[in-house]
Amino acid sequence: MKNKNLSSKILTILYLILFTLLIAVFFGVLAIDVPFVLIPYKNTHLLAIEIGFFLFVAAFITIMSIFIYEVHYLNKLSRAMQKVANGDFSVRLPIKKYDLLFKSFGNFNKMAAELDSTQTLKTDFISHFSHEFKTPITSINGFAELLLHQDIPEDKRKEYLQIIAEESKRLSKLSRQTLRLTKLENQKIITNQKNVEIDEELRKIIISAMPSLESKNLNYELNLDKVNYHTDPELLREVWINLLNNSIKFTPKGGTVFISCKQDKDRVEVVIGNNGPQIEEKEKKKILEKFYQGETNNKSEGLGLGLAIVKQILNLINGNMEIYSTYQGISGAFFKVFLLKQKNN
Repeated sequence: MKNKNLSSKILTILYLILFTLLIAVFFGVLAIDVPFVLIPYKNTHLLAIEIGFFLFVAAFITIMSIFIYEVHYLNKLSRAMQKVANGDFSVRLPIKKYDLLFKSFGNFNKMAAELDSTQTLKTDFISHFSHEFKTPITSINGFAELLLHQDIPEDKRKEYLQIIAEESKRLSKLSRQTLRLTKLENQKIITNQKNVEIDEELRKIIISAMPSLESKNLNYELNLDKVNYHTDPELLREVWINLLNNSIKFTPKGGTVFISCKQDKDRVEVVIGNNGPQIEEKEKKKILEKFYQGETNNKSEGLGLGLAIVKQILNLINGNMEIYSTYQGISGAFFKVFLLKQKNN
């Protein structure tokens, strides 16, 4: 391997010498034809040789300096790439504005940062996923053991069976939502696109959510303009259901859920929120991550996947979402969805 590297270096130097010779010959030929008015010199050919030699030396020194400089930084890049190949995504290259490899180093650092971020997300996902699955399984197993090996009063037996049933549903929902999110992350094309009446869809999901609203004695306010949008209706419905369920979950008893939609020439705006607790600034990005639920009293009611699914769908259908702490002068937590309209909308 070392012999191979040595031979390649020798070959590179030979190419450099040949290149500088060509430069010297070229300028030497020019020197013969150019009349030397400013420098009186009797032997033109001798002058050409001297100029050619000087040019050769100057060109060789310049090119070798650049070559050594480049090789030094290329070696840095090569070593850093080797570290990344070995799984070390924390490596970064120093960037100096006037370096010849300024852009290359910058692009490498971006690549390494993205890989580092992806690896972190992967590790966190596995950790959270394992934890979320382990919790209901442990609960089911524990109560099943109690039912099998101990004499338990009938009321306790029913209570344990109810817990097993709830944890089984939770496990089933977790599996379903995890598979759904994985599918969305790998989906690139939207199929089954239709013209969707968003205002009507929002009315339908409110009706379907009435049992949840009534169980917490919640009110709701609708402000729905006539809005059409061309996309996959099932994907869009999934966005509204997840956002509404999230709002109901965090609305205090007796509170109000707000839903509005409107459109202009360029985009559609839909707001779903409540007059419950505000979301802190530091939490606004985190709550869109997989399995993140924050420090709330409602952790047991969710899985931390609903908003991650919403984010993924919006990325797919050319939309985005912002989180606000006020809406029409009302304090709370409000999710505003923006859907960019296309020509056929």
